[in-house]
Amino acid sequence: MSSDLKRKLSTESSDERNKKRSVQISEEKIAKLVNAVLEGPLGNLVIILQDEGENPYVTLQNALAYLNISLTVTRDDTDRENFDLRINGVEYARGSHQNVQLAKRALAEQTLEKLRDVCFFIEKGCYVNVTKENLQASTSSVGTQQSLSNVDSIAQKIMMKMGWTGGGLGAHGQGTKDSVILCENINRQGLGTTNITKEITKILDNFSKSSDLLTLVFNSDFTKEERALIHRIARKYNLKSKSTGSESRKLSVSKKITRIDIVRELLKIGGEDGLYKLHIPKNFENLWF
Repeated sequence: MSSDLKRKLSTESSDERNKKRSVQISEEKIAKLVNAVLEGPLGNLVIILQDEGENPYVTLQNALAYLNISLTVTRDDTDRENFDLRINGVEYARGSHQNVQLAKRALAEQTLEKLRDVCFFIEKGCYVNVTKENLQASTSSVGTQQSLSNVDSIAQKIMMKMGWTGGGLGAHGQGTKDSVILCENINRQGLGTTNITKEITKILDNFSKSSDLLTLVFNSDFTKEERALIHRIARKYNLKSKSTGSESRKLSVSKKITRIDIVRELLKIGGEDGLYKLHIPKNFENLWF
């Protein structure tokens, strides 16, 4: 074996070892951070911020209800304007307020601020809409390759409207470039006489097998019967489906995952993607940054 070939093989082996070591360190780093947070009294509590206008008490209540943890706001017997907020019987905030509604909002804000020290917070972003019009955009051009990887055009258009110009997501482009595909979907222009059962089955089958922790939203132009069909197919693939809205009903389909699962996946890609942005607990930032 020539010396040049030996050096080449040695370099390749070294690069491969360094790559494996880097992956191992990253996994160890994630495990160390998550395990350290989980050891706390409310470490398994993950707060999901739906939107800026949401009542902080509702945000806190939803997060605690997810884990069956009690939340109470109680008026003091001796001072009727004094209230305290307790989680599982432990006081987290106290203050004077004119009524219980104001007390709930203010005390929840104080409590959420305290929990930022010890709990993961996730900001929830946008959905990808699936409509009858975009279901069939490119089947004629892709032939038999009916993979869900052809959603790039939809996802990229949405991300560009949000200011994305290419590359990884995040303030400094640190996110994986693959994460710009918000969800995977087959683009189609009109269903026509196409078998909608077959097409939706294909979408949800591939979605269930993918690694995406995303939400598909089927738009309001689907009929009541078609939405019922989507619900049935979602159950078949152990996916969670939910209809929302009154006159304009939309149907969302997502995976049955825990909030800690979302945290781990976000950590793997640098903390954010098109749907979620993770905030590390302040008391544990030294384990990550």
